[in-house]
Amino acid sequence: MAESLFQRLLRAVINNKSFKLAALLLALVSWYLIHANISHERLIKAVPLTIRAEEGWAVLDASIQSVNILFRGSLEDLRLLEQAPVRVEVDARKLLGGWRQVRLTTANVLAAGAARPIYFDPPGLTFTLDQKGEKRLTVEAEFQGSPIQDFEVTRITYEPAEVVVHGPQRLLAGIESVRTTPIDLEDRSRPFRKTHVALMLPSDTWLANGTASNITIDVTIAERATLRTFQDLPVRALLAPGDKGTVTLTPDQINLTLRGRSELLGAVQRENLYAYVDAAGLKTNVDATLMVHVFAPAGLDVVAIEPANIKVRLHP
Repeated sequence: MAESLFQRLLRAVINNKSFKLAALLLALVSWYLIHANISHERLIKAVPLTIRAEEGWAVLDASIQSVNILFRGSLEDLRLLEQAPVRVEVDARKLLGGWRQVRLTTANVLAAGAARPIYFDPPGLTFTLDQKGEKRLTVEAEFQGSPIQDFEVTRITYEPAEVVVHGPQRLLAGIESVRTTPIDLEDRSRPFRKTHVALMLPSDTWLANGTASNITIDVTIAERATLRTFQDLPVRALLAPGDKGTVTLTPDQINLTLRGRSELLGAVQRENLYAYVDAAGLKTNVDATLMVHVFAPAGLDVVAIEPANIKVRLHP
C-alpha cells in the first residue's frame, strides 16, 4: 500500500530529530541576535510638544509643554534620533471646543529613523480649545521703587493709551488692561519720559497687526499733596450793580477743604479765603438754592465745600 503524504511527513519528523533540533537552535540564535540588535533603548528628555488647532481657534491651559520619551531600536536608529530634533505633535483640528484629554501614541511622534517610542512621561495631556477674538485694552504702567520722601506720581500719560490684543475669547473676557514692563521710580523727584516701554501681554495673547509693541510714557512727579480744612468759613452774597435789599443765607457758613503742597497750605490765611454765592437777579421774597463758590489760592485745589449749596432769600 502506498504511503500517504501525512504518513511520510510523520515518519520524517520521527526519524530526523537531530536535524530538527539543529533547526530549532539556529532559529533561537537568529532570534537572539536580531533581538539584541534592535533592543537598545534611549531616553530623550524634554521633547517639545505642539498642539495644532483649527484656524480661528486657540489652545488654552495645556497641562504640559514637553514630554520625556523612551525609544527602543538598533544603535543606528537611535543615532538617527540625534540628527534631527524629535518633536511631538497633537492634531486638534477636528476636535470641538472645550476641555480635551489626549493620550500620546507613536502616531504623535515625529523622529528620524525606525526607533519606536515605548514609553511617554507623562502619558498624555489635557487642554482647552477656545475661539479666537480681539479686544481693545487700556495700558497701565507697572512701577517699581518709590519717589523720594514726600513726593508722589500725580499723573501718567500713555502713547498709545490703548492697544488691540488678539487671543482666546474666554481669556480676553477676563482682562481689561495690559501692563508695561517695570519702570523704576526709585528716588525720583522730577517728571520724566520713558520711550520704547515693552508690554507684558497675558499668556496665549498677541498684539493685532499694526499695533505698537512699545509704549511712550510721561510720568509727572510732584511733592505729595496734603489736605487742610477751614471750618465755619463765612459766605457772602454777590448782588448785581443796582440790586437793592438785603440777603439772608441759610446756612451762612461752610467748611472748606483744600489740597496742595504742605508749604502752600500752611501759608494760607483764613481771612484770604473768599466764599460766595451769585445772587444777582434774584426776585425778592423768593427762596432760591444756590451753589457756593470759592476763590482758592494759586497752586491749591478745592476738594470739598460742605454744604455745596445753600438757601438764599432776597428781602426788599
